[in-house]
Amino acid sequence: MNKLLATSALVAAGLVASAGVASAQAPAPIQVVVGGFMHQYFGTASNNDGVTYASGNGRGAAAAVGSQMNKMSQQSDTEIFVGGRSTLSNGIVIGFDVQLEGNSDTNANKNLDQVDESYIFIDGAFGRVLIGSENEASYIMHVGAPAPGATWGANEAYTANWILRPNQVTFNDTTSSFQNGDGQRLTYFTPRFSGLQLGVSYTPNALEDVNGFVDQRAARANGWSPGLNYTNTLMGIRVAASAGLTYYPEIDGAAPTTANGNAIKDYSAGLQLGMGAFTVGGGYRVIDNNLGANDGSAWSIGGAYQAGPIAVSASYLQSTANGTAVVGDDVVKQTILSAAYTMGPGVDLVGSIFNMSFKDEGGAATNSNSGSGGVVGIRLMF
Repeated sequence: MNKLLATSALVAAGLVASAGVASAQAPAPIQVVVGGFMHQYFGTASNNDGVTYASGNGRGAAAAVGSQMNKMSQQSDTEIFVGGRSTLSNGIVIGFDVQLEGNSDTNANKNLDQVDESYIFIDGAFGRVLIGSENEASYIMHVGAPAPGATWGANEAYTANWILRPNQVTFNDTTSSFQNGDGQRLTYFTPRFSGLQLGVSYTPNALEDVNGFVDQRAARANGWSPGLNYTNTLMGIRVAASAGLTYYPEIDGAAPTTANGNAIKDYSAGLQLGMGAFTVGGGYRVIDNNLGANDGSAWSIGGAYQAGPIAVSASYLQSTANGTAVVGDDVVKQTILSAAYTMGPGVDLVGSIFNMSFKDEGGAATNSNSGSGGVVGIRLMF
């Protein structure tokens, strides 16, 4: 996530002198800054008994049935951003961003990376270039159901940490790339012209936070992700819209009767309209990967209100995916009502109530879950 330059604190800069001995150090060419966020939540949620959930965090083996989840939990999400920038004599700005995960997790539903993103950016009149581990252009430029302030939105919400996904159920939202996440890639964004901006990413190897090459007969390679984003105010109405595509060719030599033998074409689009303190919008996504577990679609819709320190949002998201069986679809439904109150700069109180249902294409009770929950928490941005 691109939060580096939103908040920061100076870590090191300038000259050092001690005991009357002047330092001969020259000023650092790049001023390093730190920032980040911390979310702490406490709440309750219900999960079905006897469901095959992922192993870890005190759960039994993933293949074992008979689970009985506790109803209370305290959960965290923390990241520390380290970065900096330097302006060259020709006006070009070069900088870097490294985002460190502040929590470790043995839950198979979580990303275990200790480094979330790590890249160099180059800004100028020509636009922006990103080099390194970062999301694709279509992901970065995506517009979906609104979630102002610290409220929980439809995409990548914390709800799946409270209402747990069964092992056999595939869950898509309207923006997240299931193929490569924060892969090693090149990305270019044009300047914004009359509200319109274009972007494109190239991913040579489907690797995340890893240097090397993939075997094209065993893994996806040479992926492309173009996107566009439009923001403007027309007749007093705020408009934000997006469209994107992520494409990976089939794996060389894979049988066409398998998912790996078919290309991935991942389309997304979104729209938000706002007037005054109110915003409505939604997103839509189609994943075309014949015989793949994620083959399917997702859509979301929502509304939001933000005035002064108060923000409220409500959203609904539905995902349909091929899953692990040949016939039928996995269906996931998510409803969220969330509110936030800004107590001061970088300090928000957050509350959310939510409902989720995970239905496996086979209909077996051991592969399906549904429940509701409610949490309160504090978000710090620094």
